[in-house]
This record gives sequence, structure tokens and C-alpha cells, in this order.
Amino acid sequence: MVGKKSVVFMAFGLAAFALYLWLFVGFEGLITLIQQLNVYQYALFVGLAIAALCTSVIFDSLIWDSLLKILKVKVKFRKILLYNWVGNFVELLIPGATVGGEVARIALAQKETNHDAGIAAATVIGSRIISTFVYSGGLIVAFVLLLFTHQLPFYLVTPVILVAAGTSVMLLCIFAVAFKAGAIDKIVSAVMWITKKLMKNPLKQESIQNKLYHSLSSFSEVFKTFKNHPRKLVKPTAYAITAWLFSLVLYLMIFYALDFTAISLVDLATVYCIITTVETVTAGVPVGAVEVTMVNMFSIYGVPIATAAAATTITRLLTYWCQIIVGYPIVQWIGAKSLTGLSLKSMLTLKPKEVVPNLNVTATAKSN
Repeated sequence: MVGKKSVVFMAFGLAAFALYLWLFVGFEGLITLIQQLNVYQYALFVGLAIAALCTSVIFDSLIWDSLLKILKVKVKFRKILLYNWVGNFVELLIPGATVGGEVARIALAQKETNHDAGIAAATVIGSRIISTFVYSGGLIVAFVLLLFTHQLPFYLVTPVILVAAGTSVMLLCIFAVAFKAGAIDKIVSAVMWITKKLMKNPLKQESIQNKLYHSLSSFSEVFKTFKNHPRKLVKPTAYAITAWLFSLVLYLMIFYALDFTAISLVDLATVYCIITTVETVTAGVPVGAVEVTMVNMFSIYGVPIATAAAATTITRLLTYWCQIIVGYPIVQWIGAKSLTGLSLKSMLTLKPKEVVPNLNVTATAKSN
């Protein structure tokens, strides 16, 4: 699971952040701050921050769970929670933004939907889209607030624009596959044109074509179901907003642990949205760039540099390293084969079923 490239990037990022703390913050200030902390207050609020992190992941998993329930797909919530945590683990550890995490979730969910890649992909991607709309709304508001209230550094403007443009293009592509007439036929034709250049066996070509068409058709039917019943999306949207709010509470509890209360939830929402944008853009270098940006963003809002550095370090310990430490044994418990055995290739080599009609998409999970 853990490639040499990921380890090298993490080590390089940690070294860069440590150098930044040494040159621009100073370890003396951090040590002085730590010595002044109330141990009981610190332990209490860090504990609340950990609880907020877990609650955020739970509500994020509830988005996916509610979409499956709309389709009458029965999957135990504990499995959804575990698969979601594994997806987070993959996103944080392996370069490639959120793509790796979504592939992992789809691959794991495939088993729970009777190997229907279309249903698995549609619910996983649908969950991500709902979260993206909530996050994008917060990002736009945060960006505008920063432009009018503070001088926004140029290096932060660029990633916001890139993420906004990239998200828009991705959403347009997904909606085109789901709703545009003839899009599936064009995609299948393009894939088969390449496949026929690489594979000469006519039977395998026909098999891949049928299964690809089935998966994309099932994917489209699921999204049409969501479109035709918008009221059923209210609950998962509420879950997404709640997950986002608990992510902000985590930041707030860290500052309270450091006995700093002169920062509001609105300010933290702005920082959170910008930081998440930077994390997306710098997914290939998961450690270092985000931490430095966090310290600078907190400083913009008047947080003392030592407090900003300490808050950044503790926050990243929870949101990055904690999820990796917890995610690794979950991957081992589920089994590495569960994560890697059902790849994108295997999604096209499973027995296709009849494409299901709207609101009659049913699948029964395994009992174990």
C-alpha cells in the first residue's frame, strides 16, 4: 500500500515544515507556549477535537448511506464507515487528490451491491458531489470575505481558481455521462476503439463492451433517480453540512486547548476552505505545503505565530496522521485484497445484470 514515493514526499514535507518552524517561528516560542498550558484544559479540548473528527467522518459516511437507502440498497452502516475511512486513508497517503480514495470506495462497495459497478460508482460519486457543493459554497463565501476583509496572498488566489475550474469541469463531465443523450454510446465507442487496438480477441472485446455499457447505463439510471426525487437529497445534504461544521469545531477545540479564544468560527471556516483547496492542489506533496499555508492563514487573522504553529501541528496530527494511523489497521483487517483485488479492470470483468429502473435499484448486502 505505502509506496516509496509517498514515504519520500511525506519525509520531505515534514523536513520542510520543521525547517519553516525553525526559521520563521522559533522552537523557543513553541516550548514557552507549551509550558504555559493547563494540562487538564488541554486534554479536555483535544479530546473534544478527536470526538469532532470522528463525528465528522460518521456524518460523511451517512451521506453515502442515505444515497444507498434511496436506491433500497442494503449495506450495514459499519461497513460504510470502515470503507469511508479506508477511502480517506488512500486519499491522504497516495498522491492523486481524491481519485484514489473514490476508486477504493467504489471497489469496496462493489461487493456490497452484488458487483454492480454502476450503483457503487454513482452512490460514491454522488456522495462526493453533495459534499463538494457544500464545500464549494463555503469556499466562495470564504474567498469573498478574504478579498474584502484581508489582503489575500497571490499564492492562495491561484489554487482557489484552479480548484474551482477543475471542480466545474469534473462536474460537467459527470453530469454529461449521467444525463446527456448519446454520451454513453460515445464513451463506449471511444474506449472500444482503443481496446480493439490493444486486444485482438473478438470475444473479449464484446464482453468488455457489454459490461462497460451496462456499468455506465446503471450509473446514469441512478443519477436520474436522484434527479427525479430531489426531496430525498435533503437528508444527505444536511449530513454534509453537519460533517463540515464538525470539521470546523475540530479547529476551534484545538485553539481552545491552546487557551486562545480570539478567533471565530467564521474565521476558521474561511481558513478551513482555503486550506482544503491547497490540500487538493498539493495532493502529490501531502505534507509541508498545507502546514505552512495554515500557519500563514492563522497569522492573517491575528493569531500569534507560536500559537498558529502549535495549532497547525496538532490539527494536522489529528486530521492527517491520526486518519493514517487508524486507517492502516482497518485496511489490514478488511484485507489488502479487498482494496486492490477489485480494481477498475475487474469492474469490467464481472457478470452484467439487467439495468435497473428508477427507484427500483435493489441490491442485498452480504449478511456477514
